[in-house]
Amino acid sequence: MEIKNLAEFEDFLKSRIPTRADLFMGDIGLRRAKHFMKLIGNPQNEIKVIHIAGTSGKGSTAHLTSHILASQGFSVGLSISPHVFDIRERMQINDQLPNEKMVLKYFNQILPMILKMEKSKFGMPTFFEINVALAFFMFAQEKLDYAVIETGLGGMLDATNTVTSKNKICIITKIGLDHTEILGNTIAKIASEKAGIIQNGNFVISTNQSLPASNIIKKRYEEKDATLQIIKPGKNYSIISSTPQETIFNFTFEKNNLSDIALGLIGKHQAENCCLALACLAILSKRDEFLIDEKLLRSMLRSIKIPGRMELLKIKGRNLIIDGAHNPQKMDALTSNLSAMFPRQKFSFIVAFKKGKDFKQMLKKIIPLADKIILTQFSTTGMDNNWISIDNQEISKFLKSQNFKNFKIISNKKTEILANIKASKKPVVITGSLYLISSIYNFLKK
Repeated sequence: MEIKNLAEFEDFLKSRIPTRADLFMGDIGLRRAKHFMKLIGNPQNEIKVIHIAGTSGKGSTAHLTSHILASQGFSVGLSISPHVFDIRERMQINDQLPNEKMVLKYFNQILPMILKMEKSKFGMPTFFEINVALAFFMFAQEKLDYAVIETGLGGMLDATNTVTSKNKICIITKIGLDHTEILGNTIAKIASEKAGIIQNGNFVISTNQSLPASNIIKKRYEEKDATLQIIKPGKNYSIISSTPQETIFNFTFEKNNLSDIALGLIGKHQAENCCLALACLAILSKRDEFLIDEKLLRSMLRSIKIPGRMELLKIKGRNLIIDGAHNPQKMDALTSNLSAMFPRQKFSFIVAFKKGKDFKQMLKKIIPLADKIILTQFSTTGMDNNWISIDNQEISKFLKSQNFKNFKIISNKKTEILANIKASKKPVVITGSLYLISSIYNFLKK
């Protein structure tokens, strides 16, 4: 069997999307991933890995870490999930999509092992497990300097958690309540899953966490004889300004002092994410003995953009803000930044929320800023699972209970989305789910 083009590659992966019931069945997924990685030569232990977990900010931090290392002349692999506009976002090299020839070359090399797995006691690898393995294999074969790997969900039992090398660096972003039906319904339980990426001898960088999360992370790093650095506001960074154009902040870590950093990403929370990535750079600079080129670093940070993260566009003459906020913690960051950057401004929101998400708490944060709320929907076919959005009748009922009447329901079609953007008298915010963003991103960018 040989896969001959990207369409066949995606079709093959779609046939490996598990059912919801099979997706989170204890440690079977991790055991299957470890067996799979062993069959393809354990490439995850042949490269220097930066492993990122957390509830909010892990995707942005992964992008930032990759861009920062690439700015210093290193070859860097980046694996994120979900993807926004192209499945190859899950296996980027120097922040660029690999070409079709490269993807097919390496995929066809591991395909016999995938087929062999299907006859084993572990069963077939899933869509996500195959993408993670392919990324590790590609990065190792290309002999990249570093690989930045974002966890899919949780950490301890995630398919990315197969790296056993002591030189792995773990970054833990802000931890909050999300995926509670899988990870647990308390911060401590969720933190335990996230901190599960910490292995023996690793270096751990964490943002300043709530006390329950902090206690769990400290316990884990002590058990694993790891090293922990906590990046704190006031001590390690201070935000100077946040505008619709840029975020400016100061950064201090050990002997590294950077003043007036201009970041092309919007929102105060992105300064926090960036500081985690900058701390990682400082640690690697010391460990791997290289000098930081500040001029190249500043130039890259000034120009960086990340798809679907408070991304500003202008469409049909209207200002458009796209953000994949999909839990109350992320939505709080989005709405707080909107309020700070656009005082007294009301917005038209186009939203859809993945089934199972706490849409009520997210809407409570949206309503005070909303002139109008437009409800749409999504149903994924080329993602880790076949996700669907919450029924809009349920959302409508909640909006009415909050005495919010200016809402409507539209289909997720290009013509309707664009018509409602054009008709809006207010700036438009599209949010609620990265899966919603993914479903419409390509036609919004054209």
